[in-house]
Amino acid sequence: MALRSGRSSLLHPIAAEFALVTAALVGFVLWRRVVTASLSAAFGTPPAPGGLLLYGLGYGGLLVAGLAAFAGAYAAVRDIPLGLSFPSRADRRVVGATVAVPLVLVGVTKLVGVLTDVPYGSLTKSSYAVDAPLAPVLLVAGLGLLVGVPVLVVVGQVVVQGSFERAVGRSQAVVWTTLVTGFAMTSSDGLTTAPGTGKLVGIALFSLALAVALYAAGHVARAGLRYLAYAPVLLFVALVVASGVAEIDSVAETLFAATHLAVLGIAAHAYERTDSLLPPALAYASLSLANGFVVFAFEAGLRSW
Repeated sequence: MALRSGRSSLLHPIAAEFALVTAALVGFVLWRRVVTASLSAAFGTPPAPGGLLLYGLGYGGLLVAGLAAFAGAYAAVRDIPLGLSFPSRADRRVVGATVAVPLVLVGVTKLVGVLTDVPYGSLTKSSYAVDAPLAPVLLVAGLGLLVGVPVLVVVGQVVVQGSFERAVGRSQAVVWTTLVTGFAMTSSDGLTTAPGTGKLVGIALFSLALAVALYAAGHVARAGLRYLAYAPVLLFVALVVASGVAEIDSVAETLFAATHLAVLGIAAHAYERTDSLLPPALAYASLSLANGFVVFAFEAGLRSW
C-alpha cells in the first residue's frame, strides 16, 4: 500500500474535533447521571409528591450550573468565543426568524395532524387533563425552559458548533452542527437534554470511521482504496437514515421530525450570523413553548400514545 509523502498529520482536524465533541458529550451525560443519583438519594426514587418541586429545582440548578462551568472551561481552554453579547440591530430579522419560524412549523405540523387524524400530543408524548390548573402547567413549562434551553445552547452552540468552527470554518460548521445535534439531541418526542447511550456509541463509531476515512484519503495513493475507506461512514449514515424513516408512520410524524431538525439548523445559522447565544436560545424556547401550547390549548383531555 503506497502512501503519499508530505502528509504527516495522523488525525484530520474535523476528525479531531469529532473526538473532542464525543468526549464532551460523554462527560455531560456522566455529570447528568451524577446529579440524578445524588438527588435520588436525597429525595427518593421516585421523589415523594411533596419534594417533587424541590427535586426539579435541584436537578435543573445542578445540571445547568455544572454544564455552565464546563462550557466556560471548555471555551477558555479551546479559545472558543462564548457569544455572550446581544445581537446588533442589524440582526433583528434573524432574531425575529428564530422566534417565528418554529411557531410556523409547529402550526403547520398541527394542521397536517388535524387533517390526517394524528393528535399532536401523540408526537410530543405529552397530555394534559381537561381541568388541569394553569399554575402547575406554567411551572412545568418554566422548569423545562430553564433546563432545556441552556443545555441545548451549551451543547449545540458552545461545544459542537464552537468546536467545528475551528476545523471547517463558520459556514460549514452550521451544517455539521445541525447533523450532529440532529442525531444526538433528538428523540422520538422532540429535542432531548442529553443523548442516550446508543447515540453516544453511534457518535463514537462515526468519529472513528471518519478518522480512518480521512486518514486514508490523505495518505493512500490508490484512489480505489481511498474511496473504500469511506464505506463505513456511508454505511453508518445510510443506517441512521433508514432507521429514522422506518420509525415514521405518518406525514405528521415526518413534519414533526423535520421541524425539530430545522430548528437546530436555524439555531446554528443564527449563531453563525449574530455571534450571540440569544437567538439560538430563543429558537429552542419558541419550539418548546409552541409544542406545549398546542397540546394544552387544543388537545386537553386527550391521551393518544
